[in-house]
Amino acid sequence: GVPVNSRVSSKIQQLLNTLKRPKRPPLKEFFVDDFEELLEVQQPDPNQPKPEGNQVNVLKGEPLGVVTNWPPSLLAALQRWGTTQPKAPCLTALDTTGKAIYTLTYGT
Repeated sequence: GVPVNSRVSSKIQQLLNTLKRPKRPPLKEFFVDDFEELLEVQQPDPNQPKPEGNQVNVLKGEPLGVVTNWPPSLLAALQRWGTTQPKAPCLTALDTTGKAIYTLTYGT
């Protein structure tokens, strides 16, 4: 017969063994049933830092007037306002005394 190179045969056998293995692990290996743990009330860590300072409250601005040509979405409204008024304040951060410390504008 024809001599067979055992080295090639072992590589072919290794390839066949690789192809026989499942491509993905079974779903049960990914699923963790922690529903009971979610129902348990977790106790806070005593070493966790405590909050400091006063509680922050949201301030309500002026009510919007009735406008007939409203943009179709909030994103469209921000786009329109940002292109027509790029230097207008968009967001202002206040310190604890109520003084403005950062102001973000719509444009550069």
